[in-house]
Amino acid sequence: MTSSKGRERNKRGEGAQLREEIVRAATRLLDAGTEQSVTLRAVAREAGITAPSIYSHFADRESILLAVAQDGFAELERLLRDASLGLEDPVERLRAVCAAYLDFAVRLPGRYRILFGAAWDAPKSVERVPELAAEVDVLGMGAFGVLVEAVADCAAAGRSASKDATADAAALWVGLHGFAQLRTAASLFPWPAGMLETIVDRLTLLQD
Repeated sequence: MTSSKGRERNKRGEGAQLREEIVRAATRLLDAGTEQSVTLRAVAREAGITAPSIYSHFADRESILLAVAQDGFAELERLLRDASLGLEDPVERLRAVCAAYLDFAVRLPGRYRILFGAAWDAPKSVERVPELAAEVDVLGMGAFGVLVEAVADCAAAGRSASKDATADAAALWVGLHGFAQLRTAASLFPWPAGMLETIVDRLTLLQD
């Protein structure tokens, strides 16, 4: 079977490849437009397949968006870890990780929004595919873990007064997310210089 783009049917054993193509197609649509542009028909057209072919891998649109979010969080985690490579000072590592987080939000706004948008509406899909519940439960935890490690390292080095790295990393994530969203929503606001440093220093209880 071929689509309007002439795509041939995957051979036996190549189903995983088709699944990846569907996710990549949805990601491209998201990067080029908005969440609303990601429809089953649009994804099928972008992937060069027929719409019914999607159902062998995804129950619905929300399932596709969850897969896109999983890939997005995996990429975010990789970027956060890469940002701290080669830095010995724990405070420098923490700040580099936070700067990388904001850079991801700026460079890929559509993908960033999906990390905290439709992917969390997956209960609609979970009703049809209960196995998705476990995937939603751990969504984003790898990226969050990088923040926890960075805060814990500062505390262990005596550079932070944090007594609970997980709680303080959660507060930091809230601060970073809020700043990322507000910079876009209120771009004309005269944001003070060094705002990122202020957020990081206060929320992670950094000390000299």
